[in-house]
Amino acid sequence: MLGRQAATRWSAAALPSPRLVAPSPPSSIRTRLASTTAKPRSKATRRLRTVGTVGLGVAGVLAWDKQFNADAISRSLRTSLFGITLAADFKLNFDTSQPDKIDALHERTARRLGALIDTNKGLYIKLGQALAIQAAILPKPYRDALGSVFDSAPNIPWTEVVSVFKGEFGVEPEDAFEYIDRQPLASASIAQVHRARLKPVDGRPWRDGEGWVAVKIRREAIPKQMEADLFCYRALLWTYERLFDMPVAFISQYVSEQMRKEVNLKTEATNAERTARYLADEPRLRDRVAVPKVNWQWTGESVMTADFVDACRLTDKERIAAAGFSLKQVMDTATEAFSAMVFRWGWVHSDPHPGNILVRANPKHPSQPQVVLIDHGLYVEMSEEFRHQYCLLWRSLFVGDVKTIEDIAVAWGIRRQNSDIFASLTLLRPHRLRKKPPPEEQTPEERKSAAIARQEQQAGLKDRIKTMLESEELIPRPLIFITRAMRMMQGNNQAVGSPSNRINIFAAGAADGLALSTPEHSQSLRVLGLRAYTVEKLRLVIFRVVLVFVDVGFVLTRMRAWVQERMGNKGERMEDLLEKQVTEMARSEFGVELDDKAFAG
Repeated sequence: MLGRQAATRWSAAALPSPRLVAPSPPSSIRTRLASTTAKPRSKATRRLRTVGTVGLGVAGVLAWDKQFNADAISRSLRTSLFGITLAADFKLNFDTSQPDKIDALHERTARRLGALIDTNKGLYIKLGQALAIQAAILPKPYRDALGSVFDSAPNIPWTEVVSVFKGEFGVEPEDAFEYIDRQPLASASIAQVHRARLKPVDGRPWRDGEGWVAVKIRREAIPKQMEADLFCYRALLWTYERLFDMPVAFISQYVSEQMRKEVNLKTEATNAERTARYLADEPRLRDRVAVPKVNWQWTGESVMTADFVDACRLTDKERIAAAGFSLKQVMDTATEAFSAMVFRWGWVHSDPHPGNILVRANPKHPSQPQVVLIDHGLYVEMSEEFRHQYCLLWRSLFVGDVKTIEDIAVAWGIRRQNSDIFASLTLLRPHRLRKKPPPEEQTPEERKSAAIARQEQQAGLKDRIKTMLESEELIPRPLIFITRAMRMMQGNNQAVGSPSNRINIFAAGAADGLALSTPEHSQSLRVLGLRAYTVEKLRLVIFRVVLVFVDVGFVLTRMRAWVQERMGNKGERMEDLLEKQVTEMARSEFGVELDDKAFAG
């Protein structure tokens, strides 16, 4: 009874009072109310949900990219933003009538480029290094922005070293070696090097100095980043060629191919062994130049192991002098090795900066220096035809064979009237093929050509590049890296006071290389005929006489520099004079402002 009464009271209390219930509006009114209130909230909600979903998706992709894809997507987005900004900035603000505006534009662009390289690191540092060497012909802001690229590679953490090594060989480095130093000897944009000691062979303890190796570890992110980075590089060059009508994209595919080879450490090991074989077959260099022996047990695509070399850099004058070695002997040896690569082998180490050319005591003759070549990732191979033409170009400059020089220039896609500056910048030796007559003695055609040339000089960097690369498809691609390496070797010589007569060593190497591709019987009187045979022999005599005069000039410039230094002035040696002459020729004949960094290597 009480339960039924309680239930009745609860039911009554639960039901709303009839006086409090408002009448429901008609269905038509409810429909209008829904159309005026609910719909806007639904549309805004959908927008918020869409934005949120997209945001979460982007955040998820970026998180995945950072965790598992080495930031490849993020790096590409940064590069794309840089490219779009650069294109827009140049299109809107590049006005030749306002030099100050152009200067500000270059400042902004250089600052953005430096920030992009510094943020992305990795292969961007390698591309920045290449740009820094070629930046001599660019406005000063680019030289300043790229000036610190060479020292900006951070160390790889030890955990990453272990991960890369274990991924390559299935064991940790401390299990593979008797000892490995966790602190790197050197760190670069692609890899870093650790000193280690192999486990003794057959349990025999190592003697003092034995068993030491250098272990090169590639950065774990490089394979993931490489294709995206190279794609962005090619896309940028292609885009700007279309936007600004500048022939720059022609090198992108070749550079990409070379960089793919450079990051594969197994390819580097193969290159090192090939160079060692060339040296073994070269009597003049066999004991004077060495390549560290590769240890194939611990070498793969991401790890390379080779004999450790206790040596100093090529330009470390203090350590070389302390060892009792002659700077001239050391630099002559390095220059002769490079000459053999270019003119005889057609197989060229394309990154000969001082850190990759070391000096130590010759193991067989400790009182004599030995040059050691390391870092064999970047090589270019010259075709036999190109090697022959390059040798012929050098010899023709010394004997005054104008027609041959111009023919080679045209065959390489350079306009005949630009042969002077082309040959001088390619060989880093000033040369004028023909003396230009004064204006009053010029024909109308010559005066018109000179006027056009002056206009081209004033047209800016774009037109200067177009002038030199008019037929860019004909330019031998290895020439790009060989010219760069030539500049480095000149800079190495300058850095230690120019003790080596680089010009004569290269000229003699060119003559040797030319003889290799010119069979002796083809130069006989019977084959050539009296006239051609006489001309060839006369050229040989002229060549040897010119080399003698260059030697005399080299000695005289050294004596003059010595006197200048004793008088408290800066001594100008052969390389310094060549640099000034080539720089002045580039400025007066082509409108290009070369910076001394073009020769610094």
